[in-house]
Amino acid sequence: MQRLRIDAIDLLVQTAAGRMTRSLKFSEGLNLLRADNSSGKSTALQSIIYALGLEGMLSPSHRIPLPHAMTDSISVFGVEAGVVSSEVRLQITNAAGKQITINRTIVDAARDKHLISVQHGPALTVGGTYVATDFYVRRPGSATNEAGFHKYLQEFLDFDLPRVTRMDGSEGPLYLETIFPYFFVEQKHGWSGIQARVPTYLGIRDVGRRSAEFILGLGASDRVLLRQRISSNIAELQSSWQVLVGQIVDRAAKDGITLRGTSELTAKSVEGVERFRPQIAIGETWTDLSRAIADLEKEIEVGLAYVEPAGEAADRVEEELSQHQGRLRELISLSNRLTGERGEVFRRVSQIDLRLEALEQDLRKHRDAKVLQNLGSSLALSSIADHVCPTCHQDLQDGSEITQHPMSIDENIRYIQQQLATFNGSRGDYVRVTTAIDLRLQNLAREIRAERRSIRAAQETLVSPNSSPSVSDISTRLSSQHRLSSLVEASADISRLKESLAQVETRFHEQGRLLREVRGDELSDSDKAILRKVGNSMVMQLDAYGFKSIEPSQVEISKVTYRPNHEGFDLGFDLSASDMIRVIWAYLFALLDAGSGPEGNHLGLLIFDEPKQQDTAKESYRSLLQHALKASESGAQVIFATSESSLSLRSMVAQESCNLIDLAPGEKLLQAE
Repeated sequence: MQRLRIDAIDLLVQTAAGRMTRSLKFSEGLNLLRADNSSGKSTALQSIIYALGLEGMLSPSHRIPLPHAMTDSISVFGVEAGVVSSEVRLQITNAAGKQITINRTIVDAARDKHLISVQHGPALTVGGTYVATDFYVRRPGSATNEAGFHKYLQEFLDFDLPRVTRMDGSEGPLYLETIFPYFFVEQKHGWSGIQARVPTYLGIRDVGRRSAEFILGLGASDRVLLRQRISSNIAELQSSWQVLVGQIVDRAAKDGITLRGTSELTAKSVEGVERFRPQIAIGETWTDLSRAIADLEKEIEVGLAYVEPAGEAADRVEEELSQHQGRLRELISLSNRLTGERGEVFRRVSQIDLRLEALEQDLRKHRDAKVLQNLGSSLALSSIADHVCPTCHQDLQDGSEITQHPMSIDENIRYIQQQLATFNGSRGDYVRVTTAIDLRLQNLAREIRAERRSIRAAQETLVSPNSSPSVSDISTRLSSQHRLSSLVEASADISRLKESLAQVETRFHEQGRLLREVRGDELSDSDKAILRKVGNSMVMQLDAYGFKSIEPSQVEISKVTYRPNHEGFDLGFDLSASDMIRVIWAYLFALLDAGSGPEGNHLGLLIFDEPKQQDTAKESYRSLLQHALKASESGAQVIFATSESSLSLRSMVAQESCNLIDLAPGEKLLQAE
């Protein structure tokens, strides 16, 4: 499947002495741009990369990677004239047949070079006026934000770029700049080695491997990322374990309970082993908490000796019971009311959170629009005109006019920031109210428990046998009841925390098992089959290209680096310069062959700037052109820029089998209108 086809490119340079232009049309299949050396072939091909905002694949520098004729000065009718403005226009087509035309400034006093305009139609081949959208490129957010051109380009190419691991262990996207070196080889440095231009400054770990995996559709990258995520999960579970251990220890200490048993969490620990056996001291003996609770319940049940007749205390106890019951009802009513108030406050906090989310989204849109406006866009305001009120977020009917003097983007940004500050302040107030209510509810809960204990004590006194305990006996019994209540509550809390601990332990062992499962061979059978296809294609091509440094059949594709190697070493050692060029040809075409299948993500496009390097033999070059024709017949587009003579090219390929763009001897790419 061909995801990208180059249809046409226009170069325009305006000088005080006149206008210099060149329009090139490309067809499906093999395209040969032939011209003498230093005539501007590389300018045309590098302008494709520049128009796509992908010059980051060449260098981390933000300098324009085009010659002085496009940026500084150019000869017009034999007179050197300064460049007043210049731009490149590129028309491309995706797999679905959608055509767009990309305009990017090179030199312009009003438009910044980071601004890209997209016309949604074939403006170069068909002409006409189309809806346009402005984007920014090579700025933070250009690969992730809605106004970023590379985010739009990913969607246009139907690329689902994977998440990859960075050098610092975090995750990030695989950028387009890391993929395009497999589709485009520029003349200056691209032929110096395999993957010579894959950028490493973006901080992606094993960037060459991750890019090759994506292009070929290998599942190994998913397993690498899965290992990273599992390791992160294990680290989080270990942290959660330590937090829970601290909570259990603190809760036990509150009631004088000690914890016996192991608290370690390791891969070798046996899942489900009893941990943290709570014990309490009775005299000089440590007793399990459950046994101490049972003994205390039995002691209270048996009761103590009674010294006072029950009838003498009945009237007083009944009056106290009535008072305790009335107080309990008041406390429960107050608690219910506070619980309702807390629910209302929580609802308001949720509403504020929704408003804050909407305001943050508005702020991002306005900031993106400001970036586009600063770059010279005339369409920046249309990107935020959603017919939605920025305050209440209600739809505005067409024709609605709030004011004849609408706020500027900067005024809108300041207004939204003020709104955010106001709502964040309100949210903070509500959070503080919630905290105060929670504290009151906790105090009420303690008072309710105390009143219930008093009611139970009074009720037991009224239903006791003929005599009542003495004052000291009653005090002892109430103290025992209070202690029993505290220990039962502590036991329930510790049990709940231990259940959470058991859940963490179970998940920890599950993640450990998953990690062991994915630590095996990274390559699946289908991955290995794809790599064999790459290797077989390379061997066949190297033999056809006249590769002599070693026997072509001894060249293999590494299952670790996915690069061609020999006896465990990357090809490049002890190779002649011309054979290194042959290896690059074969490798990139092999990736095209293997990555164009249903699982692969190859663009179906290869661009070579002067592929005949190091005086490569004419027969080798002929074989390369024949292989390019074969790839073209399978649906790929191949573009070569070459200084080979027209006569020589026609002897290698039939003119009708390719699109030959032939500049006359001595003719420069840019011509005066």
